[in-house]
Amino acid sequence: MPTTAFPPRSPCAPSSLATPSEGLLHRAPLEAWRQECLAQLAALKAATPVTPLRELALCGLGEARVLIKDERAHASGSLKHRLAMALFEQALKQGWLSPGHPVIDASSGSTAVSEAWLARRLGLEFIAVVPKGTACDKLKAIRDEGGRVVEIENAAHLCQSAQVLAEDSGGHFLNQFQHAATASDWQSETSLPGECLAQIAERELPELEAVFLGAGTGGSAATFARHLRHKGLLRHSGPLHHTGPFHHSGPLHHRGHGARVIGVDPEHSVYHACWQHHHTHGTRMTSLPAPQAPNPIEGIGRPCVLEAFDPVHFDDYRRIADARSQAAALWLAEHAGLAVGPSTGTAFAGLLETLELKHARGEALTGSWLLLACDHASRYASTLGDPVWRAEHQSRLAPHRAWIERLTA
Repeated sequence: MPTTAFPPRSPCAPSSLATPSEGLLHRAPLEAWRQECLAQLAALKAATPVTPLRELALCGLGEARVLIKDERAHASGSLKHRLAMALFEQALKQGWLSPGHPVIDASSGSTAVSEAWLARRLGLEFIAVVPKGTACDKLKAIRDEGGRVVEIENAAHLCQSAQVLAEDSGGHFLNQFQHAATASDWQSETSLPGECLAQIAERELPELEAVFLGAGTGGSAATFARHLRHKGLLRHSGPLHHTGPFHHSGPLHHRGHGARVIGVDPEHSVYHACWQHHHTHGTRMTSLPAPQAPNPIEGIGRPCVLEAFDPVHFDDYRRIADARSQAAALWLAEHAGLAVGPSTGTAFAGLLETLELKHARGEALTGSWLLLACDHASRYASTLGDPVWRAEHQSRLAPHRAWIERLTA
């Protein structure tokens, strides 16, 4: 840890890491170091294989093709591998990182694992600021990649705590919540949506109808929405009437062909309410009441509206019961051989609810319906992967498991 104290800085305007005279002396080697790191990043990207696109064989869903983009296949084990690469690339290009100074981020787990993985390869110290209650398996994964962990009581204060730590240590706060939407590559054919569309076309699958995304930062939704709009493939439509455990209203208004971006939110998160307010009033409301209970679906949902979350990127938003999310994740492991975390279950449940509603309305179930396998179930060994936990929660999960069995049989 460096002993020199550096002045405070804002997340988006990093402080200078040297005095003007020092800068003249060290600018050249510092720039050479950054260019070397960028070259390493480029090599890692080039060596990254395209993640698999898997299809679920679900007899009860008509001609709908349910597709899962398996982001667990990344070297760091999750969808957040892409975000970590984008954040480090942005920070290096902006001159925000320097050797010998820690890199810090606020994370509920998977982002931090990927950032720790990448920081180790660039020879940088990484510190994750996480909320207390984060799964022990995820904390172990961060530490296994060489990262340090700082736990705080209030999840709503993650960013402030990470910023203070960056100022005190002379490091840099990556701030995934602010920069996820801007750092991520959304235009290229090698972006996440570009890969998905290319794989769908290569396999001659039906055109994409919708992608189901849980929002942590909102970056993946922004990436998909921007790419689909850029390609002229985005359909703007109102929400479907909701028939699941939670209700929101609104007519279905199809305006042209193309794909929709549908958000899925856990019970104890403000994003669904933020989207509802935007859909009704046309404004982005951030002063929403905090949830009354912690969110057990790690990686998605937040107790407050974060800067990168923009409801305009979603055509619909569905609030999913936590037990339904967990039951869906367990079903995917048991029936589809996909050992995934609960946030993938949230997306799968949202997809099933949407198709159930279309069927109830007498609409044909056709086209491709996409979700992401965000991370591996091994990071939840103390909950979803624990037979004792499953037995204790069996009565809570059973109705949702029966619902999934009925829809997919």
